[in-house]
Amino acid sequence: MTFVSGVHYNSAMFKSYWYVCTNCDASIEVVSKGIHYQDPTCNCHDSNVVWCQTSVVESEPTNERQQMETETTAPQTMTLDWIENDVVTNKTYTESDIRNMVWVNKNLTNKQSEWYKKESQLRTLLEEVYADSSDQETLAQIAEIFDVPLTKEIEVTAWVRVDMTIEVDMADGDYDIESLVSDNLTIDSYGSEISVNNYEVDRVEEGAY
Repeated sequence: MTFVSGVHYNSAMFKSYWYVCTNCDASIEVVSKGIHYQDPTCNCHDSNVVWCQTSVVESEPTNERQQMETETTAPQTMTLDWIENDVVTNKTYTESDIRNMVWVNKNLTNKQSEWYKKESQLRTLLEEVYADSSDQETLAQIAEIFDVPLTKEIEVTAWVRVDMTIEVDMADGDYDIESLVSDNLTIDSYGSEISVNNYEVDRVEEGAY
């Protein structure tokens, strides 16, 4: 038991039990008169808490002791600037606020991982059964609800003939027609359902056909 000068201790004492949650690092205090038999449960619903320290506290601390405890245990805060619609606002967060945000973000990340896993399973199922299903309308409604496109990608190679006119210098009879075409010809697609991954000029012949 630690005595502080100028502080009056009453005869009725309580014990303070300190724990730390191994899941979210929360600090938990349990004050009990007598012996504390049951470990607490953290707000993150993880029962794996570790006892750290036991100390004796007063049941009715004096005003001087209350003031000392307030000064000693004042919560740490952090002020952050946020920019939204070109307007800067600042908000102050306590340590408890930050711990809660970390816990919420961790749960959200886990839920997102579970969602992506289920969404991938749904895509695979639709790919396997949609084409031969006798109830494609229902499957299409399910796909629309979960924003799963009923499409698939196929690899295609196309041979395209391109007729073009190239302007060259009349006095230059040593031009490289193949380089002129390769350096200036561009192939693209206007439709969003087609993506041109690669192309190359296979053969260039001078003359009209």
